[in-house]
Amino acid sequence: MSKHRLQLFFGFLIVVAIVVWAASFSKFNADSSSTDKIYFLNVGQGDSEYIKLRDGKDILVDGGPDQKVLEELGKVMDFNDRHIDLVVLTHPHADHLTGLIDVAQRYEIGEVWESGVVYPSSVYDKWQDLLKQKNIPDSFVSYGQEKSFNGNMTKFKVSYPLSSEKNLTIDNLNDSSVVTELDDGKFSTLFLGDAEKTAQVKFLDKLQKITVLKVGHHGSQNGTLEDLLKITRPAIAVIEVGKNTYGHPAASTLDLLKQYAIQIFRTDQDGTVEISTDGVDYNVN
Repeated sequence: MSKHRLQLFFGFLIVVAIVVWAASFSKFNADSSSTDKIYFLNVGQGDSEYIKLRDGKDILVDGGPDQKVLEELGKVMDFNDRHIDLVVLTHPHADHLTGLIDVAQRYEIGEVWESGVVYPSSVYDKWQDLLKQKNIPDSFVSYGQEKSFNGNMTKFKVSYPLSSEKNLTIDNLNDSSVVTELDDGKFSTLFLGDAEKTAQVKFLDKLQKITVLKVGHHGSQNGTLEDLLKITRPAIAVIEVGKNTYGHPAASTLDLLKQYAIQIFRTDQDGTVEISTDGVDYNVN
């Protein structure tokens, strides 16, 4: 074979390789855009969940205790994406709120959901000032509030509190947590925030069977009501937790989840947990 023909042959192989790679890449993008992705972010001893929906919209629930949420979001959001459609603050404890301040300073936020409960703290004051400064719509939500995504096929809705908590003072701030559910066809996820058993018993009749449970209050001994598991029957439980002196997650909570044959993931052991779903099937990474 002449040198010229060899050059043509190898050139042809290169072109074929490029076409095959491009086709594979296009298929990957198509597959990615056909699934919703839920990331339980590894932010240490705190909560933060990022949801990227297949219609391009996104939701951030809580921001963890510090700036680590920015690093974690940088791993899962598109490089040029500087907008988050909806941010949910479950309650204004620092391990859920502090990172949201950094998020609000670096990203455009479409709107915020929170309970509106009274909580005097410098961090919460800074958060409120920042929302006003940036003219970010701030809604105080309760049961029945919802948003639709994916052409109305997916609902993100509030299960608790049952009525408005705006300007209320609540002794146990954990039990003021905004509890939300992502209902995506045959797949659904319940985000409990830090809601404990005393709050969970109040909204049991609002619940349905789910696929994934974001365990309440970092897996504390008060964070999981057995009746809630009986009703929702999750296949997967995710505990967002870091190194702590509180005994989280409690052995009793882990034992209860195992008793119901629920697969457990922990951010302190597994890192960020990614669940992707097309509304029927799902994968866990």
